[in-house]
Formats: sequence, C-alpha cells, structure tokens
Amino acid sequence: MTPLEDWVVINGDGAPWITACRDYFGQRGCFQLDRFHVARDIRQWFRHHPRYRAIRKALASQDEEGLLRELTSAVGTLGDEEKEQQLQAFVRRIEELPGCLRDYRIWLQEKGIETTNMRAMGSAEGTMHVFAKRSKNGRSWRDAGIDAMLRAMVAIKDTLPIRTRRGVICHVEEREETKRETIVKKAMKRIPSRVKEVIRDNIPYFRQSSGTPIYEALQALKGF
Repeated sequence: MTPLEDWVVINGDGAPWITACRDYFGQRGCFQLDRFHVARDIRQWFRHHPRYRAIRKALASQDEEGLLRELTSAVGTLGDEEKEQQLQAFVRRIEELPGCLRDYRIWLQEKGIETTNMRAMGSAEGTMHVFAKRSKNGRSWRDAGIDAMLRAMVAIKDTLPIRTRRGVICHVEEREETKRETIVKKAMKRIPSRVKEVIRDNIPYFRQSSGTPIYEALQALKGF
C-alpha cells in the first residue's frame, strides 16, 4: 500500500486505536463506524421506543444527518439512566467523527473508483458466525491450521487445485446440497424453538417449585 496514492476505507467500532487511523491517512482515508455495532446498539436502546422505526429508517438509508437528528431528539426519553448515558456518548461520537455513517462507496465514486460489487460496511461482522461455523464447527484451530482451512475452502469455491502436504495436487468440486438435505436442515433449525412447547407440562418434575431437592439437582445438571 502506498499512503500517498491509495485511498483507504477504515471500518471499526470507534475504539481510539482505530479512529487514530484518521489522523494518519488524513484526506486519503474514510472512516466508518461499523454498521453492525451501530444497529445492535440502537436496537438495545430503542427496541420498544416509538421513534425506533424512524431511527432504523435513517440508519438504513445511511442518512447521517437525519439519524443524528432523530437520536438527539430522543435524548431524555429512554427512561433508563444507563441507556441515556450510552446514547449521549454515541451522539457525541458521531459529532466528533463527521462522515462516519455515510456510504463509503459514494466517497470512492467521487475519487473515480468503480464500486459496483462492493457491499455496505457491517456485512462481514454480521455474518462472522457463519464463517466460524463453516471453518471451526466448535473446534479450536492454531493460526496455521485455520489459514490452511480457509485457503482450502476458497480453492473449492473457485475450483482451484489443492496441493496436499505430500505434494499431491487434487481437485475438489463443491457438492450441491440435495433437496432432501435442504428440507432436513430447515427442520433442524426449527427444533430448538419448538422443544419447549413439546415438553411443557409433560415432565412433572419440571413443575416443582424452586428450593426442592429435585429442582436443585436439575439446576446442577444444567449444561451437561
């Protein structure tokens, strides 16, 4: 990267060490507050608030001025001291970082850069659980292992040859999911939400009041 030639888009949650990049790159950098974190905080503060829809609309349209106006007008209406303090701090952060919620693609277009296939900021953070599930599946990997796994996944997606440790070059084609597998996968996702309804009042011990020996025993077994 050449700081005097390249344009840099910085995406982060507003931590000081990230926002410091604005000073380093100056006019050649565009700082963005990660939309995933912004949307999550707004949902926590305004989920049942009458202005929630208007605030979400302003955020979705990347109308920074409109969002700031909505948030400022909502200060003092949350009814929770901790949320009020968090909201006020967030408003100050936006005011101190002008342009942090704009669409970075418009900024790049003004520099003559094609942005057709670029996605909005926050897309990656919102799908991190998908990457973790596909690459780790509950396991822990060393850096070298996860790097090799991700390279193999990319190679399969792009139909590139894969060289094994023994030097053998092989080609692996991504298998299409069958209709039966798709149906089973969708059914498995619905199971957790329906289990409670299935077992409700079917096991007498679950109707015991707290403090009884069987209740304490079941509580101790939670997670096994």
